[in-house]
Amino acid sequence: MTDATEKHRPRVALLGEFSAGKSTLVNVLMKEARSPVRVTATHLPPIWYCYGTGPAMHIARDGTETALPGNDLSAAPLEDTRAVRVEVAADILKSCDLLDMPGSSDPNMTPDIWDALLPMSQAVIWCTPATQAWRQSEAAIWEETPETLHAHAILLLTRFDKIRMSDDRKRLLSRVRRETKGLFRGVYPVSLLQALSGEDDAEAWSDSGMDAVLEALVGILEELNGAPKRDLANVVPLPGTSASGVATRAAASATEERTGPVVMPRRVTRAGGRTMRPRRAGGEGSLI
Repeated sequence: MTDATEKHRPRVALLGEFSAGKSTLVNVLMKEARSPVRVTATHLPPIWYCYGTGPAMHIARDGTETALPGNDLSAAPLEDTRAVRVEVAADILKSCDLLDMPGSSDPNMTPDIWDALLPMSQAVIWCTPATQAWRQSEAAIWEETPETLHAHAILLLTRFDKIRMSDDRKRLLSRVRRETKGLFRGVYPVSLLQALSGEDDAEAWSDSGMDAVLEALVGILEELNGAPKRDLANVVPLPGTSASGVATRAAASATEERTGPVVMPRRVTRAGGRTMRPRRAGGEGSLI
């Protein structure tokens, strides 16, 4: 069953074009409790991940909920699906819900899906492949999103390990940061596959870039939860520490009043086709 405090957790939308790494990011963030269902199929509707142990639920456009036999997400009819809710007992889902959206260039995703789900989100992680980062089609879509999301949005340059030369990496980062100035909280290069495979390798995990990503995400969730800011140097567990050890300390009491401490799945360190144009939307909504 879904935890009783689920409705109070911030919702983080994972956005980007097809095959940008959104579903891989989900598996990285939920490493300690991997989802039992497939998350890589291209024909799936939006997937709403929240903390719990119940069955996967099909949420129809009219709000009706039906359990999916065998947690088979592909059984959800696209033409009558607002989202599929998947419960996973992953640490990060104690602090936020994750909305894994279809690729923005996916012909199966109509603008009304954006209209229904994006206003529900309080934060965004946008994934763009480093080898073709920040296309005009992506910029056009982001320009149509509510400006209130920009302060709580981060841009991930996925597959950054594919950029071999140091000078090329510097130029890429400089260009994307220049073109997205004021549109995101920050731009972070990351290798998600390296992070996924570096479960017990502190150096590989750190080199993947996920430390900086989680630091930014922790800050966003604390702000959304109304918790005071704190020094991240005080909440860095040693390599090998369990995921639950990354809960905030200085902000714990303020955050626990609403959702419990901000819990991350990993170490947090100080970080040195068709263009879909959703209509501008705002306000709160519900999947139900």
